[in-house]
Amino acid sequence: MILKYWNRVLIVVSSIFFIAIAMMTDFDTRGEVLINDSIKEAGIVFGVAKGLNAVISLAQGTEVGVGLTISAGEVLDPINDLIERFSLVMLASIVSLGIQKILMNFVIGQGFNTILILFIVIANIWLFFRFKNDTKVRRLFFKTTAVLIFFRFSISLLSMSSHYVYINYVQQDYNIEQAKESVNKTSEQIGKVTFNKFSLDYYEKEISKYKLIAEKASEQVVDLMIAFIFKTIFFPLLFLFLLYKLIWNLFRYRDT
Repeated sequence: MILKYWNRVLIVVSSIFFIAIAMMTDFDTRGEVLINDSIKEAGIVFGVAKGLNAVISLAQGTEVGVGLTISAGEVLDPINDLIERFSLVMLASIVSLGIQKILMNFVIGQGFNTILILFIVIANIWLFFRFKNDTKVRRLFFKTTAVLIFFRFSISLLSMSSHYVYINYVQQDYNIEQAKESVNKTSEQIGKVTFNKFSLDYYEKEISKYKLIAEKASEQVVDLMIAFIFKTIFFPLLFLFLLYKLIWNLFRYRDT
């Protein structure tokens, strides 16, 4: 009996806490700012990657012949293929962030907050007042309230937790800003490689420059891929998994 009493007290206190957080704008603003910043960052990096792709495509059309034909395109083919795949990753990241922004706008809206608070208040009233044969409806209502609470706060927590983990545990190895600047420099370096002397040794030296640049660019692009997959794809998938597990565990058993 005492345990049941304290369970009710815990639910009431938790409900007051959730209602208070739902009405606080700072909590939602922080999550919204992080999502907007991530969208801008992803857009910039996507543009940088496409710029590098354009420079490489132009360089691939360069053919030099002195006794034999040397194609710069053959050297740059691997990095160009990697850039194409990276573009797909960035497109998926931008779509993921866009969906998060839409969901954020939905759950922080006045309509959703009103429904959530109404459900929480009714659930708390139902804790102390029972009606005849209301067990099934009561349990279903409590389960639905739990899902609404999770959905309301998980989007903001998703953006804040992914940002926190990236800053503290990922950034030192896979720094998006540094990798982005390196990719920009790579584009400039590829554009500076010229073939304007009629010497086989000279051409081989310039092709060696392409190879070195391509190797460094590959490392930078891989770093960007890892960082964005972690920030914008891994955590949303984790969120979907947790939401699925919550709903599955709440509703898998029929009330008897």
